[in-house]
Amino acid sequence: MVTTVGAASRQSFDRGLTLRTLQRAAEMTVGAILFIVILELVLHFDILDSTLWGLYGPSYFLSGIFGTLQYLAIIIPLSVAIGFSVGWARLSRFRVLTWPLSVYVDFFRGMPPIILVIFASLLGPSLVPARFHSQGLGILMGALALGLHSGAYQSEIFRAGFMSVPRGQLEAAESLGMTFGQAMHFVVLPQALRLSVPPLANELAVVIKDTSLLAIIGALDLFGLSNIFSQQAVFGSNQLWWVFVVWTAVALVYFVMTFSVTELLNWIDRRYHVKGLEAVSV
Repeated sequence: MVTTVGAASRQSFDRGLTLRTLQRAAEMTVGAILFIVILELVLHFDILDSTLWGLYGPSYFLSGIFGTLQYLAIIIPLSVAIGFSVGWARLSRFRVLTWPLSVYVDFFRGMPPIILVIFASLLGPSLVPARFHSQGLGILMGALALGLHSGAYQSEIFRAGFMSVPRGQLEAAESLGMTFGQAMHFVVLPQALRLSVPPLANELAVVIKDTSLLAIIGALDLFGLSNIFSQQAVFGSNQLWWVFVVWTAVALVYFVMTFSVTELLNWIDRRYHVKGLEAVSV
């Protein structure tokens, strides 16, 4: 009976989450449409102009989105892996391990990502054996630099999650016969990861927007290709109003990407939320 009631409550909760997510998506869609309509009225342009999209759409817009997704497929998994590993390792009692990691975190958190991208693209290829050199190696190094930069921030997010679980729980698990690894896996990690999801959503939204920095070193992502097309529209075709359309479309794509990732992680947070867990302190 208790199991049936619990399952019914969970299903009702999931339906509520789905409805709220759909409602929020609908609100954002209506807001975006109103924003575009106002821009069209004020700046006197047509965002659905067929001539513009015939030139910009296939070669620049769609290719740019694909390029941005490729860089995100490198940066996000790398940054999450680094953040989790470094955040966990910094809890070690061994100073010889925590000190170098603290230097890494402080350095990358204190550097502007645009500087890291430039230096990585210029100096990074020299660290790679010549047989692995390619035309896009500098851009790849810039993407790795963004992964290291975000990983430093995420390490603090994960570390705060680990530290939010009282040490008494770990000691209680070990007193019940669990090994240290079992206690971390079954007791500490489930709580720490739940606490890390909300701030992690914000950091991943920043990472998505930071990929536009790769355009300064020649990356053919959404920002880079749109910038090339905008220059051609102004100096080649003398169509200044096309610039407003292009950058409005770019802004909408980045908004959809960040909104989707944020809502996904927020859904995960609500789906696996444990009441009262947010109040746990060290």
